[in-house]
Amino acid sequence: MSNSNLKSAKFFCENCVKLEKRKSCTLPFLILILISCFMTDRLNTDKAIVNKCLALLEETVEETINVLYSSIDNFLFQDINFSIVSSNMPKWILDEGISPEGVLTKDAYEICRRKVTHPIFGLYMYYYELWTIVAAIQDRLQAVSMFLTQFYDNIPCIAKFTNNQYTSGSRQCGEFETSLHVLLNSIFVSYASVFDLLSKVAREEYIFDKYDFTSYKEMKSNSVLYNFNMRDIAQSLKGEGMLFSAPLVVRKFCTFRNEYVHNGPWDMRACVYYMAVNGEPADVIIYSPDMDDYGNFIKSGSRNKFYSQSNRINIQLPEMIIELTEIIRNTITEISNLYQAKTVRTVSSKYTAECINAIMQYYKSL
Repeated sequence: MSNSNLKSAKFFCENCVKLEKRKSCTLPFLILILISCFMTDRLNTDKAIVNKCLALLEETVEETINVLYSSIDNFLFQDINFSIVSSNMPKWILDEGISPEGVLTKDAYEICRRKVTHPIFGLYMYYYELWTIVAAIQDRLQAVSMFLTQFYDNIPCIAKFTNNQYTSGSRQCGEFETSLHVLLNSIFVSYASVFDLLSKVAREEYIFDKYDFTSYKEMKSNSVLYNFNMRDIAQSLKGEGMLFSAPLVVRKFCTFRNEYVHNGPWDMRACVYYMAVNGEPADVIIYSPDMDDYGNFIKSGSRNKFYSQSNRINIQLPEMIIELTEIIRNTITEISNLYQAKTVRTVSSKYTAECINAIMQYYKSL
């Protein structure tokens, strides 16, 4: 037995003793220890669908979003030499109020802003603010990959038995089980953040023509959050397979996220269930509450955590993530297409020179 398995067995054994003292353990100790000892074999052999999730997430982060970056760059700067103007742009426009590399106070930053009046400065401030939103989408999807990997390093993604085949089981609630619930809920929260961030990008694409960059102050989508009836976005983003058509899987993720953020974890004890069939270790399960056809928890009065559907969330989650990540990819790709459709590259050396001159005048004013 490996050292990691020995540690795992010791951990579960200690928890079993605690549970036995509370008379809450319904399986013999040896069954629980066997589950922990041989869990590694299950975890290593049942990960094909998890690897598919991770590959899809990586492709979205490394390819799909990079196309969006390029599409935004080409659209915003289709009439200037982007590399020349960017290399001369004051660094505070990139860093201040955005990055830890900024050093100015809010007041000093606003003094700098009052010194620039040419629209190229406003456009670049806007560009870097939009860039941070796209970068945040990448960050949240990378976080999903990390949480997903850690989660399924510790619990199986495939069940060998159906719910009605289980003959007994043990509920465990400890540090290990709590850590699994934290990872699981972090996945829902991260995806919900992506929904909000994509809502901002979609709004910005749609309303860009309303900006006057000679007096730019802030992005118009600052307060925009995802909802099931988004306005002021392109109609094509509401089509089938898009985030803004509010697919069922999106509604489910929103429900999980909202419950966790506003009311705490759906299982107040953060339990994991170690199921058995005829006294033999079977499956390790986290159950989630009953849901209706609209992705909401079924409720009666103030109670919304019924478990009659026996939803095994650690088994269901990989397919949900594949479906959801495809929806996000479709949405990002369509936003890229919308930017590309409005882009006609006509670089003007005259306007580029005008922008450079405005930047030089700013430096002289310091």
